[in-house]
Order: sequence, then C-alpha cells, then structure tokens
Amino acid sequence: MSSPVRFWGLVTAVKPRLTLTKFEEQTKAKCHGHLVILEGTQQAEGEARPAPGRFTLAIGPAAQEQRQVRAGDLLRGDAHPVPEGLPDTRADLYRVGTLRLVARAGDPGAAPPPAADPPRSDAPLTAAGSEATLRRPLNPLNLTSQGTCAPCPYGVVVPVVRLSDPRSYREGVWTQVPACLGPEDCPHYRPPTAS
Repeated sequence: MSSPVRFWGLVTAVKPRLTLTKFEEQTKAKCHGHLVILEGTQQAEGEARPAPGRFTLAIGPAAQEQRQVRAGDLLRGDAHPVPEGLPDTRADLYRVGTLRLVARAGDPGAAPPPAADPPRSDAPLTAAGSEATLRRPLNPLNLTSQGTCAPCPYGVVVPVVRLSDPRSYREGVWTQVPACLGPEDCPHYRPPTAS
C-alpha cells in the first residue's frame, strides 16, 4: 500500500458513494459511505510543498455518521491515494487514517455556510436513504466542476457492474453512470442528451 497523503481543505460537496450491481433482471444498490469534495491542498510523503487543487475523499458510513460532514466545513487528515483499476471508488483518496473537523461552516472565523439553494444546499443523504432513492439519468455536463449539479448532494456518478457470475466482481463489466437522486421537481435537473 502506498504512503498516506496529508490533506487540508474546505468541503464543497458531500455525495453518497453508491454502487449498482446488475445480475440478470435484478439490480441492487449499495452505499459504501460518502464522497467528500474538497478545495484545498494535498501533500504526499517526501514532497516539499503541498499541491493545491480540488480532490475527492472517500469516507465510510461510520465516519459520516460520527462527524456529519457538510458543505462549508474545514477538514484535515491523512488518507491513501486510490490505486488505478478500482472502478467502484470514484475518489482521489480513501482509507482515511485521520480525519479532523477543524471548523464547522458558520463557526466564528470559518467560512460562511453556503447560501440556501434547495435542493443543492440540502444535507447529504444517509447510506440507507441513498440506496432506497429513485435514480434518474443525468446529463454528465451537470457534474463537471462548473456544472449546475457539482455542489448538489444528489448529483452522483454511480459505478454500475453487470455480472455474468454473481460470485466474481472482477469479471463484471463496469460503467460509470451520471445520476440524480434528488427531487423530481428540481429546477437544475437536465436529462442526458440523445446522441
């Protein structure tokens, strides 16, 4: 396993880490925690300076339940880089060793909480809630860093595995599907364009 990377950053979004498994006519959703999108710095062992930028941290359901991470929070900690070839982990860092909540959004001296803009400013879905929620196809452009759904807790890219043998995920065919877990009347929702 690689050396841990130290990180520090402002949370811009928290989204469910959902995976869909398809076998024959059955589809099963499983939430493995949350993806925390941060604007900040990362510093690998041996690097002289931290590298600024946007990155994604995968945390488990227990970490989210304990800390209740939300947009506007300031976090620091260490985690391992996600190795190439893990199609179910859409993050830059995972296997968090340390996760500290430095400041909550709206605390004195911290960043102000994001402006109310429902549904984009809603609290992140719970693991059970994201597994049970209806998923609608979403235009991939909505999830780019400048897209209208980038800060929304409902706009996700779901790894989908189609299995020919339910005992072997390695032999499954993986795809990445942009999806919306939000309310049907969302004014920001745009379906995928026909190609």
